Order: sequence, then structure tokens, then C-alpha cells
Amino acid sequence: MKSHVAIALVLTAGLALHAQTRGPAAAGSATLSGRVVRTEGSAKVPVARVQVSVGLGDSSGNRIAVTDDQGRFEFAGLPAGGYLLTASRLGWVTTYYGSPRPGRPPGIRVVVADGAKASVEVPIVPGSVIAGRIIDENSQPMARLFPRLLEQRLVGNRQMLARMRLPYGIGYFERQTNDLGEFRLFGLPPGAYHLVVDPSIGANTRMTTQEEVRWALQPPGAVGPAPPQGSIAGYASMYFPGTPDPSLSRAIVVGPGEVRDGLTFRIGFVPVSRIEGTIQSTDGSPVANVRVSLDARIPQVAMEGATRLANADANGRFVFSSVAPGDYKVSARSLPRPGAEIGTVPMLWAETNLVVSGQDTLSTALTLSPASSMTGRVAFAATSMTPPSDLSTVRLQFVATDAQAGAIAGGGTMSATSYNGTVAADGTFRVAGLPPDRYNVSATWPGIRNADGAGWWLTSISLGGKDIGDAPIEVRANEEVTNVTLGFRDRIGAIEGLLADAAGKPAPEYFVLAFPVERVSWTTTSRRAVPAVHPGTDGRFRVNGLLAGQYYLAVVTAVEPDDAMDPAFLEAILPNAVRVTVGEGQAVRQDLKIGR
Repeated sequence: MKSHVAIALVLTAGLALHAQTRGPAAAGSATLSGRVVRTEGSAKVPVARVQVSVGLGDSSGNRIAVTDDQGRFEFAGLPAGGYLLTASRLGWVTTYYGSPRPGRPPGIRVVVADGAKASVEVPIVPGSVIAGRIIDENSQPMARLFPRLLEQRLVGNRQMLARMRLPYGIGYFERQTNDLGEFRLFGLPPGAYHLVVDPSIGANTRMTTQEEVRWALQPPGAVGPAPPQGSIAGYASMYFPGTPDPSLSRAIVVGPGEVRDGLTFRIGFVPVSRIEGTIQSTDGSPVANVRVSLDARIPQVAMEGATRLANADANGRFVFSSVAPGDYKVSARSLPRPGAEIGTVPMLWAETNLVVSGQDTLSTALTLSPASSMTGRVAFAATSMTPPSDLSTVRLQFVATDAQAGAIAGGGTMSATSYNGTVAADGTFRVAGLPPDRYNVSATWPGIRNADGAGWWLTSISLGGKDIGDAPIEVRANEEVTNVTLGFRDRIGAIEGLLADAAGKPAPEYFVLAFPVERVSWTTTSRRAVPAVHPGTDGRFRVNGLLAGQYYLAVVTAVEPDDAMDPAFLEAILPNAVRVTVGEGQAVRQDLKIGR
């Protein structure tokens, strides 16, 4: 488990309610300037040739400057507003101004009025380095391997190893081992890293045994049967310092600008198996045009390639080669006919579990059965906007929650477990071919929302007339899910206010985090999950995108993106949080003051 270094702060609070209002920023003549520095001992040294970017957060109007030899930069003629500022240079850690964590957004908004001038000092740190050699079981170098960086993160509601979130422009892309097996990953933010590599070898490669060697070395004319062949061997994903078991992966911890070199990453063969099987209908006849997937039954890693895919041939046969030992789930889904969309035509499915423990070959047969379907309607509660005139343009997407969690963590796409459906002109919908699972739903149509969040939001899901809250829609085998209502509103809730320190001054160096009172919603796939926000330099903050309900509001010194729904983290900050109730589409005023 990762350790949390953020500190929850004691708050005093005042509460008020008002209507939600927003207006466009006016053009003006504001100036934002400053310098970029690094710390050397007790001194602050200017850093030249750093690219500095400022913008309002939508990237459309970003301005870019490069620091001079004294580390200085200036942006003149800016409209009044709250600006996000970043500083980057190859080999250095990207700085998000105001963030307490190098290389990690979000930063503080620098609020500057029209005609006013603001000046800031931006710290930047050199990137850390992880370097070493990758060798085989005989200590021979392994060239042309690509070590990847993982971190321990919350995926759904479980801690797993997942792809490292790294800012663009660092030297992580130069990671291939050379002819000596050496690798060097540079420009890294400080943190705890896990390394994984995926060596490859030809399928069905057998290990030569000592008995085979002795038999081959017999003198001419010697009589004796050939010994049994050695087991098929291959490579699995290997985690530093050299294990196929992700639970035994060792974290590599680096501080700002620290170099961790001389690491030895040892790769060895593991016994692998061939899984072959057939897809059949209920009468035993083979079925073609079926996609088969192979996954760990209880995933420990969320990254690309964790799911293996195969298509059944004309005889319903499929094969997975070089499968490392483990506990697996084999799933089969029929594919739609050419031109048809997944979720709009009936589908067949099957699933089974297999334990692989080094056998040469495992055989299995999966019998397909009809998948389930879902029917319902969309409903609109308008305050000031008009619902879409053509409801047939509304596109619904139902995604299995585990797949969504993996995609959020960067562990692949949701396409294999995502099912689309369009809405009829009268607002009714039907989604066919849903395998048993738990699904989250989203909707899109032209103009659903603009960049400022004004527009329509999916605010409620009811099943049989009962609001299911934040829970996914559960689909069971051989079950038709009916009477589903997806409710949309043209206004979403928010919490906004002022954050001040004990002396009453703005406290922009902290984060404000809103999270639901219900613990069942503490998962990364929750519809109530919202990121932590930084107040501006004037102390103003706004947490947007809140569904109606009760929330805790807390102030912390630092927060990772996944911490916003990590049960361990939220329990730790709960004692000093303030409870706030947000009504449908209401913007609640909640000022916060950090206690002494």
C-alpha cells in the first residue's frame, strides 16, 4: 500500500446558499511575470531556457514564453482572470505552479485583475534517474527490452499496480536496453516506482533437460529410449528485481534529482502452457465469429496487454500460447455482423475459470448462451435550457465497471466491454447483448455541454421507479433489465467559497477536496468522484460537477488524483472535514478557515 503524506487541516466554516452564476472574462491589460529558480543549499539559482505556459485551463488561449539567463519571464496584455502556470524543460520535472508535488497537477490559479501586475517565483527541480542492467538467469545482458514504470494506485476500489502517470516531455521514452542490457530512465518526478518488462521468445520452446543431454551424449550404438521432453518454457511479465508475481514487486524510491543507478534486474524462464479450446452452441455445434479474452481472475495489475484476445476460427477453435502460471478467466463474446454496432444486436456469451500451473496444454470448451438486454427511457428536467429536439441523436454507452476502472488507470481501453445504444425519437432505448456484469452509463449528443460545463448532466438513474443512487446497474445472466430511467438536468451542483488561514488571509497553497458521505461511493468509477481543486491566489475555490447529496469538504496539503476516492486516505482526513448538503443544481457557499 502506498503511504499518504497529505495532512488534513482543522476547519471552521460558514454556510450560505445562492444561485449558480458565471460570466465571460473581459479583455484587459493584466501582466503576469516572474522567474524560474532551483534550490541549491540555501540559495535560489535562476534557471534559463525553461518553457513557461499560462492559460485559463482550457488550453485554447495558452501563451508560452522561455526564460532568459536570469530565469525571468513575462506575459503582458492578459485578460483579467485566474491563470494556471506550468514550467518545463527536458530532463527536468514539469512544475505546476503552486502544487506541493513536483510533476503533479493541479497548480494554484494566479488571480490578476485588469490593468494589474502579478509576480511569482516558480521552483523547478531536476529530474530523478533510475538506471541499471537487465540480465538473464546466466547473468548475460538482455538487449532491446523496454522497462516500463508502474505505480501503486487505486483502480476502482482496489490497490493495484498501474501505469505511471508522467508529464509529457520527460526522458522516459529513452528506455530501451542497449547491447549491455543497460537502461536509464531520466527526468522523473520524485516518487516510488515499480519496473516491469515483457521479454519474448518463440512459442512452444522447450527447455532441454539433463536427461536429454546425457542421452544425446551416449556412445554410438547405445540402446535406450529417449527421455521425456522438457517442459515448454517462456517468459512472463517480470517485475523488479526479478519476479513474475506483481505482489512481490519492489518499489524504487527516488527523491528530487536523485540518481538510483547500478540496479540489477534479473529475468528468468517460467513454465508456460498452451490453452486451446472450442466455442460451441447449446447443441454442441462449433460457433465462429467469436472473440475470446484471457484475464487474471483477480487482477493485480492494470496496464496495456493485461487482457489477451483471440478470435475463434471457422471451426470455433481458439488458442492462447505461452500462458504463465496463474488463475485465469476465459470469456467469449460473439461479434456483431459487419456494419452492426455492439449493443444493438443480440449477442451470445460464455465464461469459465482455469488454473494454469505449467501443464503443456489445457483444453476447455465454452458453450454460448444469450446475453441480456436493457430497456428504458431518457427524461429531461429543464430549468433554463431546451432538451435536444432530436432524441435519436442521443448515444448511450454502458461500460463494465472493472474495465472502466482499468481504463481510468491507463490499463487499456473499454472497447471490449463497452456497449452502445441510440435512443428512439420518443426517448425510449434498448441495449442488446449485455453479458452479466455491473455497468456504468454515460450519454453524449451534439452540444450536450460546453467547455465551461454549461449544458446537460446525467444526474439520476432509476430502476423500476427506484433511484439506485451511485450504484452501477447490475445485469445478471438470462435476465432482461427493464424500466430504466436516465434523468438529465441542465444544472449541476457545486460548492464554492473562500479558503483562509488562521489570520484570515487567503490560503492558496492548499487543496480543497469534496467527497461523498456514502462510503459505497469511494471508488474511482463513482459518478460522484470529483478532483481536488486549488484555490486561486485570492483564496476563492469552486468544486463543480456535484450530484445532489451530502458531501464532506476537507482541506489537505497534497493529494494524488486517486486519493479523491481512496478509502484509506478519506478515512484519515474525515475527522477534520466539514459536512455539506448539495441540492439539485445548487451552488452552495461554504467558506473554510484553517484553525490554529
